[in-house]
Amino acid sequence: MDPSDPHNLHDTADQPVWERIDIATEGNDCDECVRALREPLMKVDGVKEVIADPQTENVWVTFDARKTHAPELHDAILRSGYKPARTV
Repeated sequence: MDPSDPHNLHDTADQPVWERIDIATEGNDCDECVRALREPLMKVDGVKEVIADPQTENVWVTFDARKTHAPELHDAILRSGYKPARTV
């Protein structure tokens, strides 16, 4: 098989496609808030890492794009009792 062939997906078909997004949140401004926000996100299938910064109220999520998408991450944030903010 030619590795430069774009149709040669044999070796990569089962590999994760890692993406990282930055989500601004509202009310995520203490350590307890970080825990409350992190746990539901880590339960989403495909999420590998969640880093939350209470000072900036941002959350960085690394996830496998083959298993989940940004709307599911936003739903998990809403389930945690927080909400995505309009701007970063």
